[in-house]
Amino acid sequence: MYQLSKIKEELTSRIIELTNSIAVAKSILKKSPEGRLRISHNSGTTQYYQLTSSGDTHGKYIRKSYGSLAKELAQKDYSIKFIKVAEEELENIKNALAALKRIDRNPKLQGISSAEAVYHTLREERKCLVEPILACDSDFVSIWERAAYNINDYKAEEIVYPTKKGDMVRSKSEAMLADMYFALGIPYRYEAELILKNGKKVYPDFTLLDVKKRSLIFHEHMGLLDDKEYRCHSFRKISEYRKNGIYSGKNLIITIEGDGCPLNIRDIEISTMEMFGLNDTNQDHYLIEN
Repeated sequence: MYQLSKIKEELTSRIIELTNSIAVAKSILKKSPEGRLRISHNSGTTQYYQLTSSGDTHGKYIRKSYGSLAKELAQKDYSIKFIKVAEEELENIKNALAALKRIDRNPKLQGISSAEAVYHTLREERKCLVEPILACDSDFVSIWERAAYNINDYKAEEIVYPTKKGDMVRSKSEAMLADMYFALGIPYRYEAELILKNGKKVYPDFTLLDVKKRSLIFHEHMGLLDDKEYRCHSFRKISEYRKNGIYSGKNLIITIEGDGCPLNIRDIEISTMEMFGLNDTNQDHYLIEN
């Protein structure tokens, strides 16, 4: 799917959002009181006035006993400004969307509907010689997956659990996580080398590619927290990550496991889908294409 189609989807979504919001603002105006609001500051006190005619520059003082009149007038003034700006934005978006649709219908482009498609339509023997300036999602993923990277060779004999992707991992839990990422269509690398600012080499359990944001997310699974030495090592690693701009809430996923606390893969799957902006429709689409 080309980036252009995603832009059109977002623009269409924005049109719907603006249209509904303008309708809400107009419904507010229908129920609003007469006039507009003037606010004055006198000796540190805020005072509100209702202006009911075009030539009125002072207005009628709004007493506290008048209840929500000041709020209703303020909401009315805001709604008027909102409608004006929102309608201008709506018109601009509709014009932009119409222009994009004209691009799709242009026979001179010979089926190329976006800048990303220029690379996408190249033959494979030419693709391997070219570094795309802009790439659609599928090409971006392919380039990332083809790129060479160093892997962790520490105790390689312990990497014995197969995954559906065809690689091997160190534990059953990591195999479950790898299979989850594979099923969700999230590209990943297992124990790929990451060089920190001080030059130290570390190997996150999973390096994930967030295709929509074109960024990396790292996943550390702490599966032996009952072991003191392992626990201390894991905490030091998380601290090092933080110093390098890698932390939870930004680009780091941490899952834990221990005695009496097994891996809940379903809960992890739900949070992962939310983090990556996936849903069942996205998942099915990926599985069909691949």
